[in-house]
Order: sequence, then C-alpha cells, then structure tokens
Amino acid sequence: MLGTRLLSLYLMLVGLAVAVHFIVVPWYHPGGDEPYPIWELLDWFMAVAILIALVSSFIHKRRHDAGDGANLLEHISVNATFYGMLGVGILFFWNWSHLLRDSGDSDWLIWNFIDVALPLLLIAAGRRLWRASA
Repeated sequence: MLGTRLLSLYLMLVGLAVAVHFIVVPWYHPGGDEPYPIWELLDWFMAVAILIALVSSFIHKRRHDAGDGANLLEHISVNATFYGMLGVGILFFWNWSHLLRDSGDSDWLIWNFIDVALPLLLIAAGRRLWRASA
C-alpha cells in the first residue's frame, strides 16, 4: 500500500518536473545548443517512470479487460493511458538511445512531443495508481 503510493507519487513528480522544465528551459538556456545537463539527468528519471507507468497501466488494463467492461468511459481511459504510455515510451527509448550513443541523430521535434505528452500520461497513471492503492 505504502509502496504503491510512493510509486504513484514518483510518477506524478517526474511528470511535473518534465512539464516545468520543458517550460522554463528557454529562459535559462535561450537559443543554446547542447548540452542540456538537467535533461541528461532527468532522462534517467523519465526512463524509470515510463517503465513503472507501463507496468502499472498494463496491470490495470488486464484487470479491466477481465471485468464486465460495462463502463465505456473507463474502457477508453484505461486503453488510452496504456497505449499512450506505450507509444511515448517507444519514442522516448528510441530517441534517448541516439543521445546515449552520441550519434547526433536525436530528433528534437520528437523530444518536444515526448516532453509534452509524457507529463500528461505520467500524472494520469500516477493518479490512477494512487486511487487504486486506497
């Protein structure tokens, strides 16, 4: 119970950190090129959060799929969170692998998409995990 709450808090805090940092990075690093040292550190927290969110949303999806499925809104919410996390996770790990290899092939437009979508998905997954632990 406490562990689940801590994981949900971790997801929500990482989502909030990504959102805030995405907004403020132009002020502390205007027009600058690489490196972005805070992003380099935040990427590791994002990777862990994506894995936690994927596992928790998959478990929630399996439980929901095993039920009667009478609530359409819940069905859409469960599937959107899981498949959204899966899509953003694939983009994140693919793009991040380019940065870790120093190949220079990282697509900054994809990073912008990840940095906008990931906070929304992490906070949604964290809230669902928080409610499930109650």
